[in-house]
Amino acid sequence: MRLTKKTFAAVASATMFLFAVAAQADEVGPSAAPAASPNSVVNEAARWIGSGNMTGRRGPWCAAFANFVLKKTGHTPLGGETVGDVLHYGPRLREPQIGSMAVVSTSYGREGHVGFVAGVNSDGSIRLISGNWSHRVSDTRIARSSVVAFVAVP
Repeated sequence: MRLTKKTFAAVASATMFLFAVAAQADEVGPSAAPAASPNSVVNEAARWIGSGNMTGRRGPWCAAFANFVLKKTGHTPLGGETVGDVLHYGPRLREPQIGSMAVVSTSYGREGHVGFVAGVNSDGSIRLISGNWSHRVSDTRIARSSVVAFVAVP
């Protein structure tokens, strides 16, 4: 196929249209989010793996990231932006469920970190996607014994 000015203009026009549609979709926000599902929080959290702090919160921002994901997926946000707020968010679960939140004990304290359960490994460890793990959004393996609570995302 020979590329003429007319063909180039048509392709450029179509490409610009697609970029404009994609940009509008990113700007829509949580009110137009699809129906909330356990996978919606995991998928949204996974989109940000490798990113730095997008929450604007100074200091610890793992709960702020959880709040960010909840809002983007149409879920009710936490009552605040601390790990303690997660413990009052939804019902506690005995076992991890994909899309639930896990409150983890760290060197910062018994309730030191929170993230979304993305999987359960064959050895019983939890695959956790969370903000502010090494100052980034990370997909990390957490020992089941370090989990203080699993909290359902209603």
